[in-house]
Amino acid sequence: MASWLPVNHLKHFESAVRLSAIPVLASLAFEYGFRDSIVPEAVLIAVQFAAVFIYLAWRGLGAVVAFRQTGSFREGSLRFLLPDLGVLLAALLIVWVRIEWLGGNSMRFASIWVSLIQFAVAIRVGIGVIRLNMLLSESGLHPARAIVVTFLTLIIGGTMVLSLPRAVEPEVLAEPGFSYPRHWLNCAFTATSATCVTGLIVYDTGSDFTLLGQVVILVLIQLGGLGIMLFGSLLGLLLQKQLSLRQSLVLQDELSHQTLGNLGNMMRFVVFSTLAFEFIGAVALYPMWDGVGEGRRWFYSIFHSVSAFCNAGFALEPDSLVGYRGAWGVYVIIMPLITLGGLGFPVLHNLLSGAAYRLKHYWNSRRGVRLGTVAPRFRLTLHTKLVLLSSAILVIVPTVFFFILESFLPAQNADRVEVMAGHSIGGRLLDALFLSVTCRTAGFNSVAMDLEALSSGTRFLCCILMFVGGAPASTAGGGKVVAISMLIISVITTLRGRRQAELFYRTLTFELVQRSGVVVMVMFVIVSAVTLVLCAVEQVRLAEALFESISACCTVGLSNGLTSVLSVPGRILIMIAMFAGRLGPLTLLIAMAGQGKTARYSYPAEPVSIG
Repeated sequence: MASWLPVNHLKHFESAVRLSAIPVLASLAFEYGFRDSIVPEAVLIAVQFAAVFIYLAWRGLGAVVAFRQTGSFREGSLRFLLPDLGVLLAALLIVWVRIEWLGGNSMRFASIWVSLIQFAVAIRVGIGVIRLNMLLSESGLHPARAIVVTFLTLIIGGTMVLSLPRAVEPEVLAEPGFSYPRHWLNCAFTATSATCVTGLIVYDTGSDFTLLGQVVILVLIQLGGLGIMLFGSLLGLLLQKQLSLRQSLVLQDELSHQTLGNLGNMMRFVVFSTLAFEFIGAVALYPMWDGVGEGRRWFYSIFHSVSAFCNAGFALEPDSLVGYRGAWGVYVIIMPLITLGGLGFPVLHNLLSGAAYRLKHYWNSRRGVRLGTVAPRFRLTLHTKLVLLSSAILVIVPTVFFFILESFLPAQNADRVEVMAGHSIGGRLLDALFLSVTCRTAGFNSVAMDLEALSSGTRFLCCILMFVGGAPASTAGGGKVVAISMLIISVITTLRGRRQAELFYRTLTFELVQRSGVVVMVMFVIVSAVTLVLCAVEQVRLAEALFESISACCTVGLSNGLTSVLSVPGRILIMIAMFAGRLGPLTLLIAMAGQGKTARYSYPAEPVSIG
């Protein structure tokens, strides 16, 4: 191949495309992040045009090289031009929406072209970040440490965007005593809470952040709920690239899914089922927002649907869902979304696969198709049965206790409108049901959560539910309901004098019980340490510190009012607690300890007294 062919220059263009991402991001930040840009608009547009020219040259050369190597223009166009065509169509849609918002033909052709460039550049930069994440997962970095690095990168990026002046309302920047270091800390706190799908806030999401800031929070919730590793590998699958073994290990650690052969199917199911549930939830929530303008209704619906399914607990109202406590959507839409997000993707996959199998069998039988003499059966896995049983118990039993406690032993201020005890019997029952669901890492509240609003028994039961959390491989946090259930089963087995734990005619191995004990113990140690340090730093009562610590470590998001008044050390401590809780006890330990080694020897056993 002659030296003048573009293949020799393709790598140089690729390096130029990567380097151009930095000034392009800076130009977009100056144009959209500042109300009064300090850089002339012509300079910003020139930077963006130059970046697009370099990018188009790189893609064109890539298509030519692919054509010369394969001899097929069709294959080269599919590999190099089809992704950009999708980006162009999406950009045209965005520009059309923008024109409609600005009033028909009020935007000039040049402005439309600039908007196309900006959107295309932003999409390409995002894809570049995802591909960089894929390279990170293929490197020699331990999968657990790769997840830590990914979430840290997402938090840092979210903090930088939320710190832009246009991301917050002007009143926030004009408050007496405002300082940029504290503002950056608050933005970092918000980014950490959104990425870790916790819901604790220091800035009010609906009133302190602009639409730009709210969109950034929404994106962080979505990426944090799914795990950004999923998006990187999904891109590879959509481009028909095979997952490497290390990428599969990273995703297996993120999904708690043990079958590498089925990991691609599980990953597709995770992403598309999440988007489907959130879309259905957003459509169903649209009629609920009576007091919201038409222009904001869809955003409200999408935001709360994503926040509910990801168990984030972020709301656009200052009192969460207290103002909508009688609305049907809270109990019919938001509560099921919280439950589905907390069950875990393996459970949802098992249930939906079973439902599809039964429907297929029913349809074939109606059509007269012979399926053999043996009736088909679809077996729920032991994991699914354990999660469903324990989740049902943790919804029904706490509901009864909440209702009894707030009916007969209410707090002192039971006459307040926003507390549970001030409602009718039916209202208290619905509040108790919603509280039993949301306490297990959702973070929404339909009643006031301060110390004077709920009784001591109710707050203690809330702490227990927050510590238990949701199922593995879900958007929920906590000590994980499966681990705690297995410890309870092992205790019952010991009391019955059996040697092995059993459930649903299956034996639970010692390794599973041991790992469950490690998960619960590590979470207990983390919560205890955060509570101790918080009491020492903030000089608050134990009840306040314990509630806030469990809420942060278990990524719940409920607060009794302490978060908004924390000092700088206290906020940093809660940020660390949320990050550790999102990663999970085992992932955190593995990331710190690295690859363990199996000992080739064992010491003699000797009994000790345990009580």
